Amino acid sequence: MRILFIGNSATYVHDIPETLARLATDAGFPTESVRIVKGGWCLSQHAADGSRALAEIEKGYDLVVLQDNGNCVSSDEKRSACISSCELLASKAIESGAKICYYVRPPYGYEAFGRSPVEQCRAFDELFTEIANKNGAVCAYVNRAFEYAIENTDIRLWGDDNAHTSDEGAYLAVCVHFATIYGKSATLLGENGVREAKVLQEIADRIVFGG
Repeated sequence: MRILFIGNSATYVHDIPETLARLATDAGFPTESVRIVKGGWCLSQHAADGSRALAEIEKGYDLVVLQDNGNCVSSDEKRSACISSCELLASKAIESGAKICYYVRPPYGYEAFGRSPVEQCRAFDELFTEIANKNGAVCAYVNRAFEYAIENTDIRLWGDDNAHTSDEGAYLAVCVHFATIYGKSATLLGENGVREAKVLQEIADRIVFGG
C-alpha cells in the first residue's frame, strides 16, 4: 500500500504518515507513506495550479489522504473553499488510479470559531461526510474518536500548546487510519511506547466498526 498524505501540522506533528507505515508494516500490512505538508496550510493552497501536491498525485499512489486546516468550518467562505479543493484534489487522485480518504481531523483543545472541542468535532464530521458522499471516498473519523475520548476518558490528547496532538492523540489518529484503511482491528498494532495504547486501540475500533 502506497499512501500519499496531503495536509498540514495536524498530519506532520508526531509524523502520523511514517508512524502508520511503520506500525502497519510491523503488523503484516506492508505500507509506504509520502507526505506533502506545510504548517497552517489549507487544502485550497495544496490544490493551486502548479502545486507540489498536484505533481505528486500524478506519480501514482494506492491511496491519497486529504487533511484540511481547522478553519475549514469557521465561515461559509472557508467551507466552500474546502469543498472545492477537496473535489479538485480527489478528481486528480482518481484520475491517477488512487482511492481517496479524508482525514477528518481532531479539534483544537480549546474553543475555536465559537465552538467547543466537541462542537468542532461535529462540525468537521458534517462537512467531510457531505464531501465524501459526493465522490465515494472514505473518512478516517479521527474527530469522532477524539469526541469519544474527551467524553469518556481523562487521556491527554493535546500537547503543551493545546492545539496539536500529544503522543496519545497522534497514536489514536494512527489507530483510526489503520482500522479505516485496512478494515482490521487497531489491536494488531504495536503500542509505540504509548501507555494508554490499548484503550486508544479500542476507541478506534469502536469508532470504525461500531459498538
